[in-house]
Amino acid sequence: MNRIGNKLKKLRHDLGLTQKEMAADVISVSFYSKVERGFHDIGAEELIQILEKHGVSFQEFFAEPKKNDLNTKKLNALVNDLVKAANEDNDIEITNITNQLMQIEPQTSVTESLVLQAKVISSTHSKDSLKKLSNTEKKKIKQLVFQKDIDENGYLRIVLISNVMEIYTIDELTFLIKSIIRRYQDVAKLEKEVLIALSVLMVNYIDFCLQQNKINLCKEPLNYLKKLPCIVELALTKILGKYYEDIIEGKKEEADKIKKVLTISGYKANVERMKR
Repeated sequence: MNRIGNKLKKLRHDLGLTQKEMAADVISVSFYSKVERGFHDIGAEELIQILEKHGVSFQEFFAEPKKNDLNTKKLNALVNDLVKAANEDNDIEITNITNQLMQIEPQTSVTESLVLQAKVISSTHSKDSLKKLSNTEKKKIKQLVFQKDIDENGYLRIVLISNVMEIYTIDELTFLIKSIIRRYQDVAKLEKEVLIALSVLMVNYIDFCLQQNKINLCKEPLNYLKKLPCIVELALTKILGKYYEDIIEGKKEEADKIKKVLTISGYKANVERMKR
């Protein structure tokens, strides 16, 4: 196996990526696989493009690897994967991410915190699980949401709140949502991952308010959801926002149309969670 192929394979494993993800549409997966195995050479231009896709400079790639740097990159990749899996309620993937986090050495406070967060998200997706939590367990989760490590990964806190809303009273949750909206007012400066997490949070909070028959609390998050940019990644949550807006305004026929389109489009699971 040649040196470049070997280094690419190691970097891919450190980042926790598949060969398809590592190839990043720069070269075909089959060609990339042969590069890793030393059967093909890769051009400098293609190599640079692949590295740039994963936030690795040409100089870093050929430098002697520092374990802390690689761990940081892997952690960032796993955090992104965790957010995606949490938004999709994909508990199998969350378990897989948890196992990968537990294998990182050395285990730091940040890593341990991420493991705990992943377990919390996985174990509290259903209302039945949340109802079974003791007051002490709920208190621990609330403390986790506001610990320093979470603050340094702002959008991870948003994802956690989205997934454990049922442990809060409506007053506590409303205070959190208003604080988050104030903090993230300048949506033009937000990274895509934060925008996605915020849109999911707003939709979940609106649904929570409707379940509590607190329609008056839905206006601010609905307006904030509309304020978020119209990008493909936010299409589903913006459509869900329109659905809830129609429900609130008594436009049942329009709301039913949205549910039908979502079902046809493969979002049956989301539709089934719509109680109204």
